[in-house]
Amino acid sequence: MFTDRLTLFVFVAAFGLLLLVLELVRRRALAEKYSLLWLIMAGAILVLTVARPALDRIAPLLGIYYAPSALFVAGFVGLLVILLYFSSVITQLARQNRIAAQQLGILRARIEALEKASSESPDND
Repeated sequence: MFTDRLTLFVFVAAFGLLLLVLELVRRRALAEKYSLLWLIMAGAILVLTVARPALDRIAPLLGIYYAPSALFVAGFVGLLVILLYFSSVITQLARQNRIAAQQLGILRARIEALEKASSESPDND
């Protein structure tokens, strides 16, 4: 099934990644929506390692003469996609954090103004 050590190494690494992601989801250390990208990437690498004839046909189309090296290219591209996705998520969270901090500042200013107004007004008692 595995014609060389590199293919075996990539298969074991992708399978290990798959198990690690599933364990992190089980422990609730990784959200399900974020684990999907990792599972897809690990699954694609596993499929490419098992389907060696397909990999042998795809590699020359990409200009890669040693087919198992295409696995690393696929992994690298997958990681770039994941990094781009997480960068967009971080950007969105940073924007929401800034808006929340601004709203909190406005609310604090209003509370202080109300407290000041209530302490300066004469008691009607």
